[in-house]
Amino acid sequence: MKSIHAIVFGVVQGVGFRNFVQKTAEKNHLYGWVRNRKDGTVEIAAEGEKTSIEQFVQTVKTGSAFSHVERVEIEDDADIQHDRQFSIRG
Repeated sequence: MKSIHAIVFGVVQGVGFRNFVQKTAEKNHLYGWVRNRKDGTVEIAAEGEKTSIEQFVQTVKTGSAFSHVERVEIEDDADIQHDRQFSIRG
């Protein structure tokens, strides 16, 4: 298992990006959460198999059709609190 904590910069709020992240995480069988931050970034915590996390990160870096990801800062081995699902938080 691998876990990450990520901050996504760019046009990622108000464009359905959290839903995109949630669906991508569920497709990759990951647990964790995604939420908007007051500074306009999106925060992600995810946990799962290493190859699934790697695929997830690549997809997040590409972004959705309506978003524009400028960069993603990733911290490995994050301590993630989740309920065995991937949720959207406030």
